[in-house]
Amino acid sequence: MPVLRLLSEGVEGPNTELVWLLYVGMGFLFLVILSGWWDASRKQNQEEVRREAEKPKKRRSAKKSGK
Repeated sequence: MPVLRLLSEGVEGPNTELVWLLYVGMGFLFLVILSGWWDASRKQNQEEVRREAEKPKKRRSAKKSGK
């Protein structure tokens, strides 16, 4: 029961002092999603650049055989 009493809002109602911070955070998230969508849709017309990978050169072993 004490846990339920701590989690309840009480007689005066919910605390709305920091609700502006919630709206600012939601607005920022919306702007990030919107700018990411706009940036992704803008780059679709670019041609892909293809390069062939170079073959790795064979390395000589650092140890010399003692024969």
